Amino acid sequence: GDPRWIVEERPDATNVNNWHWTEKNADQWSKNKIKELLTNLVIEDPKIGNVVVEEVDKIEGEARVNNRKGKLIFFYEWEIGLKWKGHVNGNDKEVKGKIEIPNLSEEHDD
Repeated sequence: GDPRWIVEERPDATNVNNWHWTEKNADQWSKNKIKELLTNLVIEDPKIGNVVVEEVDKIEGEARVNNRKGKLIFFYEWEIGLKWKGHVNGNDKEVKGKIEIPNLSEEHDD
């Protein structure tokens, strides 16, 4: 038979070549990466002004990495909240706000 199916024949039940479904929890890694990427992120437009993300104040959800037949499959669904501050060109007044991302997931390619 197919050598990828020898798992059932092995006494140690090794998942040869990652043929069978495996799943790893990536929640904490993802939370850390989201905070790393977004905290202190600066967005500038010379015609308008600038904004800096001060804090990621909410990250709720989950992330999983699956492996089936040697192929990686990623699933994630996050609810994210960000606090920001910024300035409009020609105005010294600081403005503040909050961004809420209610459903960031692999289902949304856009």
